[in-house]
Amino acid sequence: MSPALVTVGEMTLRALARRRASLALLIALPLAFYLARHAQPWQAVRFLGVGLAWAASTVALFAALAARETEPRLRIGGWSWRELVAGRVVAIGLLALLLTAGYVALVAVDEPIGTTGSLALALVVTAVTGVGTGSALGALAPRELEGALLLFIVAGMQTVVDPEGTAAKLLPFWSTRELMTRAVEGSASSASLGAALAHATATVVICGLVLAAATWRRGEGKPG
Repeated sequence: MSPALVTVGEMTLRALARRRASLALLIALPLAFYLARHAQPWQAVRFLGVGLAWAASTVALFAALAARETEPRLRIGGWSWRELVAGRVVAIGLLALLLTAGYVALVAVDEPIGTTGSLALALVVTAVTGVGTGSALGALAPRELEGALLLFIVAGMQTVVDPEGTAAKLLPFWSTRELMTRAVEGSASSASLGAALAHATATVVICGLVLAAATWRRGEGKPG
């Protein structure tokens, strides 16, 4: 990893650390979802995935919006916009994966369900797609309120549409639903591992393209 990426990542994490209360609430969000269904272990694990998707995407959204105040100055100083975006996304991704590891350990100890490997895969994919989705929405939204509403619409629609319908597959967290079903029910479930991973890959690629295009459109990717 280049020194520039490390520096940008550190800046991103320091900026988030200054919002301690918000960050603590977001980290606790998956736990709240999990505990809300703790009496029903199968549902608890599914809701944990939903909570992690919300948390990862929200942190990425806030980081993308906050970066608009600092990244233009760094661009003037000669930093590449690609390094700035990559450093920020990698830092948020590592934070999301750290949070994921904690929750995988919690479920493994608290409510053994299915296999730990399947659960870990489901939550890792959820964290990665969440960071991609939040980063893309943060690049599109003009301010935090609009960004939060966009995320609310996207994540809310994912929870209410028919998971077997076409509309659900056009939303970013469909892979989470498939992988969590497989983690809970085992390999005998109707959930397709290949389809879920393909959907997650497509989601990350599309979000990356949206992020790059939106950054360029705002002028942050243009020389000078």
